[in-house]
Amino acid sequence: MKTCTVNATHTLEDKTFEKKGATIYRCRDCGCLMADIDFHHAQYESGDYYTLLRKTLAEVDEEWGFRWRYILRRIMEQDESWSLLDIGAGNGYFVALAEREFGVRASGIEISAAETRFAHEVLGVELLNEDIARHMGSYDVVTCFNVLEHVADPRTFLADAGARVKPGGLLVLTTPNPGCIHARVRGIQRWNMVDPPHHINLFSRKSLDELLRGERMHPVRYETLSTYINFVRKFDTRDLLFRRLFFHLLRSAGMGADHFIIARRLMA
Repeated sequence: MKTCTVNATHTLEDKTFEKKGATIYRCRDCGCLMADIDFHHAQYESGDYYTLLRKTLAEVDEEWGFRWRYILRRIMEQDESWSLLDIGAGNGYFVALAEREFGVRASGIEISAAETRFAHEVLGVELLNEDIARHMGSYDVVTCFNVLEHVADPRTFLADAGARVKPGGLLVLTTPNPGCIHARVRGIQRWNMVDPPHHINLFSRKSLDELLRGERMHPVRYETLSTYINFVRKFDTRDLLFRRLFFHLLRSAGMGADHFIIARRLMA
C-alpha cells in the first residue's frame, strides 16, 4: 500500500490520477505529490538529457550562468569562506563558477557517466562519478539542485546529504514548486513537472520543511526561483533586463518555478 514518502503516518488523498503510465498520489497532510514508479537510471546517460543539450561553454553559460551566479551570491551572504560539495552536479557548470568566479573550494559528484564526461571534456571540471551514499568527507556547504525530485527515497537522500554538512554548515537545495505560476494556470495534472519516471516526488514547502526538520536542518532563507524564462530571450537586452524583471516579479509573488532553500545544520 502506498504511503507518504515524507512521513508514513500521513494520509494520502483518495483521488489519484494517471500520467505517463504511473499513478500519481497526493498527501492530504503535507501536499507532497508522488509517482508510484521506480528510479530509472538510463535516462541520465542520454546525450539529449536537458543538461547536456548545450555543447559549448558559451551556450552553457547563456542557459545556466544567471541561475548559478544568483544562487552563489545568496550563499555568500551567509558564509564567505567555505568548502562546497555539489550533489548531482550535472554538467558541472555550478562547480566551475563556484571555483573560478567566487573562489570557493568546490567539488561535485554525479551519478551520470555521460555528464561526468561532459564536465571533463567541455568545462574542464573533474566530477566524481559516484552516489552520495558512498561519498566520504564533510563540507561547509552541500548543495543539491533539482535532485530531490528524482530520488525514490528523499528521507534517506537528505540524511546522506546532511551527514556531509559540518555542524553549523549549510544545505542548499532547489526542487520544483507545485505552487508556481505554471502549475496554477495549467493545473497539477497538466503541469510539466509531473513527469514520471523523470520526476518521482514533488514537494510543497510544508513537506520540505518537515523533511529538513527531520534532519536537524533549520531554514535560514526561502524563496522561489524562475531563472530560465525562455519566452523573453528573443527580445531581451544584453544585460538580461527582461529576464531579471520576470524573475523578481515571480520571486516576490512566491510563484517561481522552483523552491530555493538555504538551511543551516544545527550544532550537536
